[in-house]
Amino acid sequence: MGQISRELYEFMIQNKCNLTEEWLDKRSKADGSPYSKNVAIEMEERLKVQNAKFIEAVSLVFIQEREEYGHSIEDWISAIAQERVQQAVPLHEVIAQLRIFRGIYWDFVRKFFEENPNAVSEDALRWSEAINHAFDYVIESFAIRHYEATQKILASQQAMINELSSPIIPIKKGVGILPLVGDIDTHRAKVIMETALEQGVKQQLHTLYIDLSAVAIIDTMVAQQLFQLMASLKIIGVQSVLSGIRPEIAQTAITLGVDFKNVKVQANLMRALETYEG
Repeated sequence: MGQISRELYEFMIQNKCNLTEEWLDKRSKADGSPYSKNVAIEMEERLKVQNAKFIEAVSLVFIQEREEYGHSIEDWISAIAQERVQQAVPLHEVIAQLRIFRGIYWDFVRKFFEENPNAVSEDALRWSEAINHAFDYVIESFAIRHYEATQKILASQQAMINELSSPIIPIKKGVGILPLVGDIDTHRAKVIMETALEQGVKQQLHTLYIDLSAVAIIDTMVAQQLFQLMASLKIIGVQSVLSGIRPEIAQTAITLGVDFKNVKVQANLMRALETYEG
């Protein structure tokens, strides 16, 4: 890179604060977002630091090749994408701020060009291509990182929901209750089976009460999985006791040809616990 490129780089770095202040001055909304005009002082200071690092990373396009400055930009993207997802900031809002700052950044590049008549048109063309490539790369890569971070959080939340949707409550050593509530589809039935088997081993159960009192409907596929669960529990040494079976659920099981001969069944959970032989 030539001397003029080095001077442009230094000009942008020297104006980091001015660039950031101009960007912050353009805030108009007061909606609780990190980009709101009435954001807390601590958050505003954090935005200043983050934007300064962004300017440092992007401005490297004037003095480094893509393979070099790309690492600095990617580090910034990864960190900010993760933070914005945790703050529940929509992707379109971040991209809108990048668009606004892109215009501000270009304004300062033009100022440099106006103040340096020695810069030739070839330099301007090279800078234009470099800057546009850098910002395009930031937007595209940020969208990818934002999506990945969002999916990771959603997966974690779903795992927690799945775990809470099929909790095994220990009532004494070796004895637990699995109260099932609400609709059970094929996916949830699979989660229930996996969780019950895992918790059965973890809690060292020998008896598990599966209460269906709060389950209104179970289709054929779910009924099959439920009885598969009981069979699997038996294999690992856990005796299952069904309670609260509604007539329609019993009818579905009979239609499937499910044999209740080897299954302990009680009308309700209270009755099941009263007859417990421990």
